[in-house]
Amino acid sequence: MALRHAEYAKQAYDRVAGDYDDLFTRHVTHVNARLDLGLELRPGQRVADLACGTGVGTVEMARAVAPGEVIGVDYSEGMLAAARERARDAGVHVGFRHARAEEFIAQAAPGSFDVVSMRFVLAYLDWRAVVPGMGRLLAPGGRVGLITSLSGSIPQFAELYRRFRKSPEPAWKLFQHTRRNLGQTWRIYRQLKDTYGEPTFISVPDSAEQLAERLLAGGGLRMVETWTDTVRIWFDSGREAVDWMHASGYVTHSSLQHIAPVVLEFVGSLFAEGLESYRQRRGIPLDLVIAAVVAEKPRH
Repeated sequence: MALRHAEYAKQAYDRVAGDYDDLFTRHVTHVNARLDLGLELRPGQRVADLACGTGVGTVEMARAVAPGEVIGVDYSEGMLAAARERARDAGVHVGFRHARAEEFIAQAAPGSFDVVSMRFVLAYLDWRAVVPGMGRLLAPGGRVGLITSLSGSIPQFAELYRRFRKSPEPAWKLFQHTRRNLGQTWRIYRQLKDTYGEPTFISVPDSAEQLAERLLAGGGLRMVETWTDTVRIWFDSGREAVDWMHASGYVTHSSLQHIAPVVLEFVGSLFAEGLESYRQRRGIPLDLVIAAVVAEKPRH
């Protein structure tokens, strides 16, 4: 039975929870810290951290607003377990809620939070519909902060994707991969073309400005700041870069459940080989292109 996108993402992040901070979070520490500054956290505030993950940012916000109240929300039970353990180890009080971010936004009482944070989750929800409703949760004077990868993130993969779409190279390599089995080659090629023939499966904003426009579409907010940052991660090989994409959850998408393991192995090998063309003296780079938006609800 095929899983919905949210359910597939939940299971994927349950699996990667134990390694997530080492594989991903450590690379965006300064990005999270910059958003916290923009949120102007103060003691006594009430905070909702939506899609809190392993709780790294949640715990930092709890320290900043103590003795205020912080609620961490996530749909992955594995991530929530890690977040609870982190909060206990840090000696801070955080209430955790097992829920999807969009459900929490829809159900929370209006004006019930001074700060609302949502980081690196827009790829797993209908962000165009969900983001405008975030302002409803804010009390007057409250701030909302968003961080997301943009559609231009990992441009090395995007360039390879465009190259492979327009080239007979993948079909020929697939033919070699199947040991020149024409029937199997054709079946796999059609499956890949039907699933990934167009880049419509990517669902994140194109720019910080586009994200800001959707946030303000709900009314009642004024923009405080928007910014974009690029984080470069280095790998020793194309294979290591591809493995990181899977192990960190970065390429999590429900379409993957329809692709046979042998096909995923081929696609991984194809991109791993292609990434070698980006090799520099230090290794192979992948660039995370990240946008952030902070908005405020006026007091009057």
